[in-house]
Amino acid sequence: RLLFRNSADVGWTVTAAEAGAPALTPREHDVLAVLCRPLLDRDLFTEPSSIREIAEDLVVSEAAIKQHLANLYGKFDVGEGTGNRRSRLANEALRRGAVTLADLKRDQEG
Repeated sequence: RLLFRNSADVGWTVTAAEAGAPALTPREHDVLAVLCRPLLDRDLFTEPSSIREIAEDLVVSEAAIKQHLANLYGKFDVGEGTGNRRSRLANEALRRGAVTLADLKRDQEG
């Protein structure tokens, strides 16, 4: 199920689903949580946070966020393809359990 709009069907396979979430650094988890946080504030099929929004929330440079996202695209096998790459990453992270709605709520409270 796709939660963020502009996510082209990338042909998810059973193998990817069975793999679960890849190992993440704490900062990569933070980036994913902020990326997916708009789900708490808006209707489904919204846009994930922008690079600027993530950088501002985590108080780091946009260049640092771009590097984290590049690492995450690789870990989740989100290629260039069609559709918004951040949306595809957010959907894949949620689908594979790397970040949950409970994580998003906890991060927002803390």
